Amino acid sequence: MTTVRRSDIQIEACRLFAEADERASEGRFLEAEALYTVAAELGYPLAMNNLAILIEDVIEPARPAEAAYWLRRAVDAGYDEAAWNLAMRQRLAGRRRWYVHWLRIARDLGHAEAAEVLPIAEAGGDRWWVIEGVSPPPWKSAR
Repeated sequence: MTTVRRSDIQIEACRLFAEADERASEGRFLEAEALYTVAAELGYPLAMNNLAILIEDVIEPARPAEAAYWLRRAVDAGYDEAAWNLAMRQRLAGRRRWYVHWLRIARDLGHAEAAEVLPIAEAGGDRWWVIEGVSPPPWKSAR
């Protein structure tokens, strides 16, 4: 009987992630998606995050529900950048309550920028969405 060690799975996931990144940088997005998916299913949070971005922001048609699923899985695995990405989705949609929710989680996971902007978001007011050096969300700039 062959025993598969957790470290072997992590090494394979990391290899698949690197290969997926290479395919994505070459514009071979469907191949990248397949590789990210396998790495994500092996439990690699960076792959979960990158897969979410790829299927929501790059590959058409966008699949936002699936992207949110992978981002939440990455958060569950402790990846702070995925929580930040979920916060940014809520900011763009104009949902302050959920924006604050995900910022708190990102902060608690150690995301420095989330800790920086959280007090502004929590204070509310008419500028809760402000992030220094980041464009206003589309719903704000259209007004």
